[in-house]
Amino acid sequence: MENTIVLNTTISADKDQVWNALTNPDKIEKYMFGSRCNSDWKPGSKTNFYITQDEEEITIVKGEVIRSEPGKLLEHTLFPAGSGIEDTLENYIVILYELEENDGETELTITQKGFKYVENGLQRYIDTQKGWKVALPKLKETAEKG
Repeated sequence: MENTIVLNTTISADKDQVWNALTNPDKIEKYMFGSRCNSDWKPGSKTNFYITQDEEEITIVKGEVIRSEPGKLLEHTLFPAGSGIEDTLENYIVILYELEENDGETELTITQKGFKYVENGLQRYIDTQKGWKVALPKLKETAEKG
């Protein structure tokens, strides 16, 4: 099993539109399987993704911002809440979004790492790859619509 997943895509939108798609709860909901994340995206802030079910917010993925440079990069941790996996720092993976604008388009690189070292790493690696096959085209479409 690989330790890292790296995805690259070109989005026909400027970096501010892509940043908005990555950080705006209304935009996140469109591509991240109906989940939302309310965060100020500053280092140390929580990044808890949740769905609303029967008027109750259920956290499905939790994490914390490591680094954030609006329009340039966003790095945070990820942990599958409610998975039965022990909620320890060793079981969090890291995701990094890097944005580079060229001629009105944005190159987005998404790197997720740490799968070799977390509990149930192989399954999390497989599930992450499957998830991005669905989410990445929707993220691109969401950013391009502005």
